[in-house]
Amino acid sequence: MKRLFNPLLLASAVVLMTTNVAQAHHSFAMFDNKTFVTKTGTIVRWAFNNPHTWLYLNIKNADGSETLWSFEGAGVTGLIQRGVTGNTIKPGDTVTFMYCPLRDGRPGGAIGWVKLADGKALNLADGGCTGTEETSRKR
Repeated sequence: MKRLFNPLLLASAVVLMTTNVAQAHHSFAMFDNKTFVTKTGTIVRWAFNNPHTWLYLNIKNADGSETLWSFEGAGVTGLIQRGVTGNTIKPGDTVTFMYCPLRDGRPGGAIGWVKLADGKALNLADGGCTGTEETSRKR
């Protein structure tokens, strides 16, 4: 029986097609990773799922109203290795956090660290935002 395709050729094509997707997935180009901002907010939702976690917080504006902000964090596996789980952060908690803002000015960015009310600091970063408390500024 004659083969219609070569398995090695097929495997090579699959690897070449997925390489660009994997590289694009790990781009931090949308974040200003040279700017570290610290704010305080109330957690609305902690989406502890792959490929990245998301932290949604209400942030008070100068006029007293609130805006919902969203922050991308590391993947679940990396956070579990750091001792962070889906129950570590809870809606209603008020936290201080550091982030690298989105370049387009929308309310959100890449999360760096979160400090809980009890003072415990959590590293939620995925490599795109690696500032420390000393390098961040309040905005």
